[in-house]
Amino acid sequence: MNTLYKEIMTAKSNEKIPLFENGKSMHSKYSPVREAESFGSEIKPGGNYTIILGLGGAYHVESFYKHHPDHKIMIIEESQNDINLLSQIECVKKLHGNPNILITSKENFQQFLINSYLPAFHGGINILCHRAWYDNNKTSADEILQKLNQTIKSISKDFSVQSHFGLIWQKNILNNLKILGTIKKKTIKFDTSKTAAIIAAGPSLDFTISNILKELNKYFILATDTSLNVLVSHNIKPDAVISIDGQNISYKHFVGYTNPDTTFIFDLQANFNAVNYVSKYTSNIIFIKSGHPFCNYAEPFSDSEIPNIDCGAGTVTIAAIDFAKKAGFTDFEVFGADFSYRNNKPYTKGTYLDTLYRLNENRIFTSENLYTNLLYRTEITRYENIIETEILNSYKNTFIDWINSNNLNYTYENSIYKISANNPKSKITELKTLSFDYENFIKMLCADVKKIYESDLKNINHPLIISILPLISYLRNKTPSLTFSEAVKLALSKILEYT
Repeated sequence: MNTLYKEIMTAKSNEKIPLFENGKSMHSKYSPVREAESFGSEIKPGGNYTIILGLGGAYHVESFYKHHPDHKIMIIEESQNDINLLSQIECVKKLHGNPNILITSKENFQQFLINSYLPAFHGGINILCHRAWYDNNKTSADEILQKLNQTIKSISKDFSVQSHFGLIWQKNILNNLKILGTIKKKTIKFDTSKTAAIIAAGPSLDFTISNILKELNKYFILATDTSLNVLVSHNIKPDAVISIDGQNISYKHFVGYTNPDTTFIFDLQANFNAVNYVSKYTSNIIFIKSGHPFCNYAEPFSDSEIPNIDCGAGTVTIAAIDFAKKAGFTDFEVFGADFSYRNNKPYTKGTYLDTLYRLNENRIFTSENLYTNLLYRTEITRYENIIETEILNSYKNTFIDWINSNNLNYTYENSIYKISANNPKSKITELKTLSFDYENFIKMLCADVKKIYESDLKNINHPLIISILPLISYLRNKTPSLTFSEAVKLALSKILEYT
């Protein structure tokens, strides 16, 4: 492990200061406290999360915190060895006891940032770099800055999604928990000796579906919601269907399908109308969670853990294969996962969206026009009959990352991913549906709401407030003038409306 410092010396003013490996000091050798007084004075108001590159003797951090006591501060140092050495300095020791200050190494800062930065609460991010630290550590500092920008960009995307869907998700989860409370406990059996066929709805399914029909008995068919109507039109009855999208368009994929033998896998934040429709004719419903914090808040009232499913960047295809792997399948074939537009089409023939576009076409404005508008919303890359976009490429990269992170092997031929875990095949997997105590959950929810109203609405650490941050993000995005406390109060009132 690299170290940046070689020793600690005493300044003329009697404070301890670190020396870099080249013998230069990070702080003034005369008065490091006085030198640090102006550190960070250039930051603009509006962001209460500050990242400081360089811990050193921490005099600059102490000064900054005195001027900005409402900030959450994360300090990044080169290595844990350096942090250990610097922790001998009294000023650094004080920081370790401050809950608003995090000290981490270059190796771990990305996860620290993801876990501690809450855009709805903290607002923007300030990045400050100690000049002497940067000058003596340029290569590593630039690498840290690059990774910081990447991580912040990823968090910003997540926040943008929360700001858009926070209200929909919250309504869906509360309504779906109510349905979960009515479902009787039962065991569902999957034949995991079969190959799990994950059916997405990309254009290539137009011709690869013939492969499924030829060897139908070989597969356990796990359909994404968008592909359900396509399979039905080919007289294929899926063994399971998975849905994670909270938008009402998801409901349309299920209308007319009433096979009680199919198992339905719903994210708790999936569209309530879809869940409600399915629950009228079958109890073969498995609820999952994919990251919304309110699911963790509710989980203690379930008789067992809610299965945690990885959906990558929010793609149902990854959710489907991750569920199949966790259910015990070891061989997978993924159909219709194009992560691109083919032949000027975003979807295979027969999806609800395909039908919708064709219903709305006329002689002047055809379905091809509607598809074209969808294709060219963002910048594209075209080669032969394939069109790619930045977001679709990110979905593909996330899918491949999922395969690699699970130590799986894969090939991609004729538009079909074949993935294997190289493990002995299972025979039968038994999955039990959840049982949920909705009545006592609501009692706890109402009690927590009352406690928060009676105490400080800024208590970010309360489990309920943490669990509704996506809703708070939505409300503050919709009305930017709302303070965090006002948004909390409004969010809690909305939650009570949906119970």
